[in-house]
Amino acid sequence: MAKKSLILILLCFFNTFIYSQFNEKELNKEWCIKQMGIPEFRTKYGTYVDCLTDEYAVEGEFDFNWKESIGQSLHYAQATERKAAILFIKTNRSKKDYTYELNEVIKFFDLPIKVFVIDGS
Repeated sequence: MAKKSLILILLCFFNTFIYSQFNEKELNKEWCIKQMGIPEFRTKYGTYVDCLTDEYAVEGEFDFNWKESIGQSLHYAQATERKAAILFIKTNRSKKDYTYELNEVIKFFDLPIKVFVIDGS
């Protein structure tokens, strides 16, 4: 019985993870095309910018992973000689206001990061 429960839990987690990753990628691509940007642009370091526009190197991330987006957006900006930006994807699963937390860190450290917010629910 315990084995079946564990397998069921793992399958649910795996399905949620795969769905989230697919959904994030599709949302990034859709938003990028609307901005007339290049989705999944490969940098000179072999890393991939979620969206490269004439002005911004944009890292797209779900709200609950906002901490990762700060470093990545700055790296992509340096690698592409563009301004850093984050596509902040709000979800209805989040119980906290991650937008506030992200903006507080950007403001506290005076980081040169533009934040675009979309609804990813």
